[in-house]
Amino acid sequence: MKRIERIFLLIITAIALQTTLVANAQADLLTKLDMDQDGVISLKEAVSNTDLLRQFGRIDTNEDGKLSPEELKASGKITVIPVNKKIIQ
Repeated sequence: MKRIERIFLLIITAIALQTTLVANAQADLLTKLDMDQDGVISLKEAVSNTDLLRQFGRIDTNEDGKLSPEELKASGKITVIPVNKKIIQ
């Protein structure tokens, strides 16, 4: 029984860690790309990240030309979009 409890605890820990990492990645992406600090990533701002730009239309579910934190989170793509090192300064 204790073995099952340990496995369950490891699974719960992994889920919590992944959730935290996704939230941090979302905040990091917004911080790096949101140049005008309006809380969303516009198409103009996304141009500096080719991976994000390729997925922009799929992530922008309300088709307003901006990626909100909610859209980024809902896309599930947040963990696979690398932040371009050239942007970080």
